[in-house]
This record gives sequence, structure tokens and C-alpha cells, in this order.
Amino acid sequence: VSHASYLINMAAPEGVLRRKSIEAMVDELERAHALGLLGVVVHPGTAARDHTEDDAIGLVAEAMREILSRRPDDSTMILVEHTAGQGRAVGHRFEHLAALIHATERSGRVGVCLDTCHLLASGYDIASGAGYARTFDAFGDLVGFARLRFVHANDSKRPCGSRVDRHEHVGKGHVGLDAFRRLLHDPRLAHAGMAIETE
Repeated sequence: VSHASYLINMAAPEGVLRRKSIEAMVDELERAHALGLLGVVVHPGTAARDHTEDDAIGLVAEAMREILSRRPDDSTMILVEHTAGQGRAVGHRFEHLAALIHATERSGRVGVCLDTCHLLASGYDIASGAGYARTFDAFGDLVGFARLRFVHANDSKRPCGSRVDRHEHVGKGHVGLDAFRRLLHDPRLAHAGMAIETE
């Protein structure tokens, strides 16, 4: 997979930023297709000050439908990354991911990338055994493991619920080694690629 530019904001309202974001994402998909990649990981976006989360999710879904329609013959996927929930960023709840999948007519070209740091930061307690079980049971119920195509395996410098995205080396942060052991031995995740995003 590749990772889209952080400047892309598919939740932006109509205007220059929205048009540039859509064009940039089309370009990202075109490049990924040329390279034969599974998909492009992208953060959904940040809601405008006068928009609700639901408004922002609607705008993201609309942008994704347009982007996919511009590359109809490609198999390259949009892999929506679960976010840490900083500021007005959307995508930090499994309900957001499920809504985007539903709003894109459950397109086979829409998948999910989970980030373990973002999960913890957004309030999913994957550090404890019971919390890990609750988190991934909820993910399976709301989103479905077939949609999970990639995992960013990062520890977190900040504790559960901090809504701060600060990656740490595996085993040196608040996620902890036990959570990564569970992650690597979880058969529901065996099909997903993984990458570490630390120095």
C-alpha cells in the first residue's frame, strides 16, 4: 500500500481545498494502480467548524464516490485509516468507518486501515485483554474483518483516550507488548498486511 498526502481533506466543504483534495486523491489512486498496489491509505478528513461529524462523514463519502467513479476500471482500493480523533478529525469511531462503507454502496474498493496507536488514543482500550476483546468484537460487528486490509502497528506515547496521535516504538508505550502479541496471534487479522510507523 501507499499513504496519501496528509494535505488531502475529503471532509472539506465545497471550494478550492475540496477540489484539490479530490484531484490529489485521484492522482494517488492512479499512481498506486500503476505500481500494482492493493490500495492507498488515507485519513478521511477534518470537519469544518460549522459542520457536525455527520456532515463531515457525508462529505467524505461523497468525495470517495466521485474519486472511485473517476477510476472505474482500477482495482486499487481506498483504505480509510482509523484516526486518533485529534481536533475535528473524523474517522475515530468504528461507526464512522461503517457509515462511510455504507454510503459508498459497500463498494468492494473501500477498505480499512487500523492504527494501534490511533485505536488507543481514540479511546479503544486495546492494552488490556478484556479491552482488546471488546474492541475487535465491536470492529467485527460494525465494520467486518473482510474490510480490514492493513494495520499500522504502532505503540502510543499517550494513554488511552488522549486523542493525541504520537507514535512510540512497539512495547515502549501505552499499548504494550501484550496487545501486540494478541494482535499477531489473532486469526481474524491474519490476512491483513502490517507496517510499523516509527523511526
